[in-house]
Amino acid sequence: MNTDLKEETREEVKQTELLDELFMEGEAMDKDQRNSKRGGYYWIDGEPYRSVTAVLTVIDKPALRHWYGREIWRAMVGNPTLSEKSALAIPYEANESAKNRGSTIHSLVEAYKHTKEHVASIPEEFRGYAQAFYRWTEDNHVTVLEHERTVISRKHHYAGTLDMLVKLNGNEKPIVVDVKTGKDIYLEAFLQLSAYKQALKEEGTEVEATAVLLLQEDGSYKYQYSTQDCFRQFFACKVLWEWLNAEEFTRVRQYAKGGKRGQD
Repeated sequence: MNTDLKEETREEVKQTELLDELFMEGEAMDKDQRNSKRGGYYWIDGEPYRSVTAVLTVIDKPALRHWYGREIWRAMVGNPTLSEKSALAIPYEANESAKNRGSTIHSLVEAYKHTKEHVASIPEEFRGYAQAFYRWTEDNHVTVLEHERTVISRKHHYAGTLDMLVKLNGNEKPIVVDVKTGKDIYLEAFLQLSAYKQALKEEGTEVEATAVLLLQEDGSYKYQYSTQDCFRQFFACKVLWEWLNAEEFTRVRQYAKGGKRGQD
């Protein structure tokens, strides 16, 4: 075997092992308290804190409805004999694929945080997204400080897990970045990020700005940076969610007080 080819193969095996190790670490460790997340709540010291993403379900998402209908229509065009049950399940299968894509990308981010190396052994269907991520890190001289960190606002009683806390271009103050692999960047992402920013502030970390990084299949990326604080808008969503779900919220808190913590 050619010496260069041997070296390349060894490097590929090394990177595959690193990726596998990070996957296993993510499952085994409870460093970010996501294993304490059940039913849309983070259970912290036996008390339920509403998750940031659950709060934002009060916002209408017309693009999501359009996507859902289109997936069903495509399935029926391809196979008109599909039963109603099978046709309605199609969007959920696509969503599972998106989750797998997201898990792979988050593992790449974790690998980059530890080694700053590019992982070559990536499944073909995710390779473009990985290339987009690496291009973004090179274009902005990115240092990943933290990845998938759980943040808690004890003042406003919510919690969430941010994607990345990074420094760009040698700047001293970090920014919070949310990584997406969907179709576009939507405004509500900045409400989510502002909630994380507020929780970080309560925990002693000052953040300069927030940003959304959209990785695309063709290897390109879209990046939107904002210094606007949208916490007031997020808090309005939280108040509305609590009003719409008052009965559930009361029952869950009673469970916590009654010793049935974290049970669905």
